[in-house]
Amino acid sequence: MPSNPIEDILADRRNKSAPEDETDPNKFYSVLSAEGYQENFLEIRFRDGLRTCFAYPDLNWFNHDPDEGTLDLEFGGFLVTLVGRGLGDRLFHAIKSKRAAWVKEADSDFQDNSDNEVYIEKILISPPQGFGESEEEENE
Repeated sequence: MPSNPIEDILADRRNKSAPEDETDPNKFYSVLSAEGYQENFLEIRFRDGLRTCFAYPDLNWFNHDPDEGTLDLEFGGFLVTLVGRGLGDRLFHAIKSKRAAWVKEADSDFQDNSDNEVYIEKILISPPQGFGESEEEENE
């Protein structure tokens, strides 16, 4: 009996341990592919393994500066800065439509090559002024 192509595709997807874009070291962000869906959080992945999430409803503004190679996002007072190249096209629009699932830092400078449309050299998070200070420090 001939195999059913749809069943073959579904079986292949079930057998994959991680989505393709999760394992590709040269992919610096992921976008939801299903139409009409939005992410609740933007996950920030650092090269040291640390992961942080920011809620999309807390995204107050964001800005792409092509001359500086930065994409700044302000989540409830926290400034998240992506430094790299290719940040102003697909990634910018994916964030604008709340469809970017995650962004990650490069593991090495060798990933900055013409094969990669987007390259994120580093990600910086700046907390709001006074964040983490104790009440005693605030009262002084």
